[in-house]
Amino acid sequence: MSYIENSALFLPKFELKELGPVKYFNCRELDNTNLVVNAFSTRLGGVSKSPFNSLNLSYNVDDEENCVAENRKIILDALNIDYRTAVTAQQVHKDKITVLKEEDKGKGAFTDSDAIKESDALITNIPEIPLLMCYADCVPIFILDPVKKAIALIHSGRKGTELELTLKTLFKMKKIFKTNPRSCVAAIFPSIGPCCYNIKEENKIDDYWLNEIKYNGEPLSSQNKSGRSLDLRKANYRQLIKGGIEGKNIFVNELCTADHPELFFSYRRDKGNTGRMAAIFMLRK
Repeated sequence: MSYIENSALFLPKFELKELGPVKYFNCRELDNTNLVVNAFSTRLGGVSKSPFNSLNLSYNVDDEENCVAENRKIILDALNIDYRTAVTAQQVHKDKITVLKEEDKGKGAFTDSDAIKESDALITNIPEIPLLMCYADCVPIFILDPVKKAIALIHSGRKGTELELTLKTLFKMKKIFKTNPRSCVAAIFPSIGPCCYNIKEENKIDDYWLNEIKYNGEPLSSQNKSGRSLDLRKANYRQLIKGGIEGKNIFVNELCTADHPELFFSYRRDKGNTGRMAAIFMLRK
């Protein structure tokens, strides 16, 4: 089964939930394990003003900090999570993976300055530590090991994808938690699609995107009238497969963040002047 067939087949595995004004996406297959809380926010239901309207969840933009704090409280209250316990990271588009401990609870909850330093993937086997990462086109990847009861939350943009952050995160889970990838369930939530992610600068298209053999003969880049299109979702899906997760256990939401301004912030569509959605992932006790 090809990537496209697989992701189309499993799109119904996601649900857009509404709690008052708040709307967020949820992966039913992760929910069905009864081991985790999982959510990917939309831009709806918050208090921020334009261009961050309305549920901006990042302190690392020019939004007012009190609005961001209130927005985080709104979405985490909807999930029955204490917003003061959320752990965030200073995301830098690299391949550092941080293993979270109990003492990390609450880091980055109220300001970016005390968030986990320069990390784009968080992993833990400690229950009730809410992982929160911010996105505005990059790929949100959730991994659950239901046997060892460990989770990973990954922020993978173009650079992180080229560095194979998702694959490295799986290797880290194997090393730290003795994870068997064949037991894992993974979900890829909305991100920019190849329909809207075009790169005109040829020097930014390296062998990673052009090497068809590396990813089972399916190219990650194609030429179109606007330049070269990159498929971040397909690349990260392939890294999950390469790491040992079975295709039947990977669920892909193909909504494009740039194509849906009514639901999502988009860095490329809005030329950088925009807010951020958040992925939220937590092991239950």
